[in-house]
Amino acid sequence: MAQQIEESLFKAIKNDDLKAFADLMDKTQCGAYRLGRFPVLSLMYLYKSRRLISSYEQMFLEITNYSALSEPLEVSKKFSSKAGKCLRLYMNEVVSPLEMLLILDKTKHLKRAYLMTKPMSSEIKGRLKSIYFIKYSLNIRFEIDGIVIDRRPLSYREKKNIATVCLCLFLAVVIAVGVPVTAVSLIPKPIEGEATKLKHIDFDSDKEYVLKQDIVVPENFAVDKVNCTIIGEGHKFIFGKGASFGRLNGKLSDLTIESLGDAIFKTVGENAVIDNVTVNVNADITVSEESAFVALENYGTIENVTLNVKGKLKAVAKDSAGTGELNFGGIVLQNNVYNSKIAGTIKNCQLNYSQFSLVGETGANAVFGGVAGINNAYLQECKVKGEINSDTFDIAGICAVNNGLLTKNTNEADLSQTSADTEWNPIVCGIVFRNNYVVDNCKNSGAISSFSTCGRFDIEEDTEPAASAVGIAYLNRGTTTAAYIKNSVNSGEINCGSQYRNIYAAGICLSTSGAIESCKNSGALTVKTDSDLEIYVGGIVAIANGDIYKSVNQGAISATGKGKAYIGGISAQSIALLSNCVSTGDITATAKTVYAGGIMGFSEVMSGGYYIYFGSAERCISQSKINVASTDGSPAYVGGIVGYVREEEFDLGNSMQYLGGCVTDCYFVGEYLSENSYFGNIVGVCGVNVYEKNSYTSLATEYINFHGSFYIDNAFNSFGATLNGDDEFVAVEGKGATSATKEEIENYETYKAILKNCNLN
Repeated sequence: MAQQIEESLFKAIKNDDLKAFADLMDKTQCGAYRLGRFPVLSLMYLYKSRRLISSYEQMFLEITNYSALSEPLEVSKKFSSKAGKCLRLYMNEVVSPLEMLLILDKTKHLKRAYLMTKPMSSEIKGRLKSIYFIKYSLNIRFEIDGIVIDRRPLSYREKKNIATVCLCLFLAVVIAVGVPVTAVSLIPKPIEGEATKLKHIDFDSDKEYVLKQDIVVPENFAVDKVNCTIIGEGHKFIFGKGASFGRLNGKLSDLTIESLGDAIFKTVGENAVIDNVTVNVNADITVSEESAFVALENYGTIENVTLNVKGKLKAVAKDSAGTGELNFGGIVLQNNVYNSKIAGTIKNCQLNYSQFSLVGETGANAVFGGVAGINNAYLQECKVKGEINSDTFDIAGICAVNNGLLTKNTNEADLSQTSADTEWNPIVCGIVFRNNYVVDNCKNSGAISSFSTCGRFDIEEDTEPAASAVGIAYLNRGTTTAAYIKNSVNSGEINCGSQYRNIYAAGICLSTSGAIESCKNSGALTVKTDSDLEIYVGGIVAIANGDIYKSVNQGAISATGKGKAYIGGISAQSIALLSNCVSTGDITATAKTVYAGGIMGFSEVMSGGYYIYFGSAERCISQSKINVASTDGSPAYVGGIVGYVREEEFDLGNSMQYLGGCVTDCYFVGEYLSENSYFGNIVGVCGVNVYEKNSYTSLATEYINFHGSFYIDNAFNSFGATLNGDDEFVAVEGKGATSATKEEIENYETYKAILKNCNLN
């Protein structure tokens, strides 16, 4: 029933239908209703219902208490366009008839109506004063016999009317005296499609609008959708706090937007385009929901956008449980696919972060992607520059989570996180936090830093405290498809430190179960922990559960700790195949126990159901200088190719089989500079059974563990020792490897083919 009254009442007011309104008055006292914030008489003023005003104004001016119905969206939009900056006064307040008259600039009418009104509340008087001051910086005074309003400037329409009258009088005089008129310059009408005020734009239409001056979008202004095309011609939209343009179905171009950090669009539709737009963000916001500075969702095309950001973004937990993960993006929160056919595209955008900081809390579990929070489609040829600093807020230079294609993106920004929170593991990565699909031709040259400054604390069971820093991707783990990183390069320095956490650092990827191909790291990796926990540092990957091909590390590695350290020129620890890889970066490590290899630090064995995995190096070259030391004087496990090859015993029913990693057709042409270590030019230490058997059988095919490798003739054997049981080390002469001169090795066809595969010849 209420909805029927609301619809009939609103229709009668809009149409200025005196008969329909009179019928409603016979049935109900509709003059005492308000539609949301708007009493009936206020709506009559807003819609210029002259006949209704003439009949009912005096009666309705005496009403001060109203029965509320719902507020039509059309009324909200129309009032917003009229109220401008005064909209901030009416978030929940009722717009009384006198206030509506003043907002509409009907000052003469206001003076008359004031005399017919019952004594007003101090709140209404206060808002009347505020309205006039906001609009004209002038005053209103209330006296016993009336209201005194300071004289305001003439409006454009009033000036135009006066000029028109003067011109008509002039023409009349000219015609009366018979003066020939050959041409008359008339005052121009506003040109269709040109906008100097927000109210000139019909956002719901499919028209094209050209801005002729900067336009202020008032605080909390909102439209549901933008179907039109808006061309800025270099002019600006200046957004107030909380203002939003809803869903973009049209196009924005050649425009600058000034923002306080709220998302400008909720959605960029599948046919929408944002092109050649600059967005300047000066943020100081605290949020508990995921967000971005331009759009929450993109299904369309965002191209040639420049985003300049400074200020602060603080993320707080949604609830006390703090179990969620909040993703944030620079341009969009989610770049999506529409109907499995049309993919959102973000292309050729530049993002500049200056004096920008991120602050989080443990329960928020926040991650910031420089361009996007979550990419499910195409994100390509974007560049991030400047500097981002964070506290308990993880950072990825380009994207937090990638389920689509990241191609030809570059991060040049220095990214740094420092956290003193005992419950937080700081993570910083140059390109993507978690890659589930494809990263191709991406580059990071920014400095990457991750530090935990909290001291010792109780570690919960099944919880690993860690600090992590990586040049390209933190995780490379596909769920429904294989994850893939290829042709990507890191040249930025990587620093990671903690007082009481494990440390993980890598040039390309921290942990991968997908493939990595043709990647390169030239950035130095420096890590340090004061604790007796563990260090994992790899020139390409820290933990390799997926294969690595044709990749090169040229970055020096320096690691210092008091516990165990796993260091590898390509991978620190691996159960995968490293093939056609080259490492030239020097390795320096100090810890209680060191596993270091020019290619792989630790070859692990893992059984998963019917499959058995172990770390292997095939056709790899190490040119590294390796220098390690133990803090307690115990020997380190160091190999020119692999530091330690672990073995595992498997019961086949009628026999026992020992499996461990393989090192085949590899070359060590570097130097070993330390003493008191189990060092081998090819392998440092290997399980005795794998060494003695030197083969394993799979599907009736026999494979050799160690063969075809070469090293420069020196004082050390190809193997440092074998390990029998837990602590019985036996020195061995070595097998499957041959010493030669450096010149001889460099002329071998296999050696040259490896360099060619890595584009190093």
